[in-house]
Amino acid sequence: MNAHTSTVTSYNGWSNRETWLASLWLNNDEQSYRVLKRATSLDVDDYEQAEWLEGRLQQQLACEQGEASLWSDLLSTAFGRIDWFEVIASNKC
Repeated sequence: MNAHTSTVTSYNGWSNRETWLASLWLNNDEQSYRVLKRATSLDVDDYEQAEWLEGRLQQQLACEQGEASLWSDLLSTAFGRIDWFEVIASNKC
């Protein structure tokens, strides 16, 4: 297998590095943590909480991203790889 085409399927016990990073930041940044806790407190199932969290952070990303560029495309791709359900499920009491 070509090293450039190999795929990493998990990272530190998470489905991928992007999901691990999202959870890490959501749990270690005060403003982000409040958004995460708001999502997990919604009176809906975990999948709907995950959709709400993804939508909320997608709005924030769109506001901060600026013009189209290599970096904005890479960031959008990484954002799209996050397993939001996994993030929600890992933050249940």
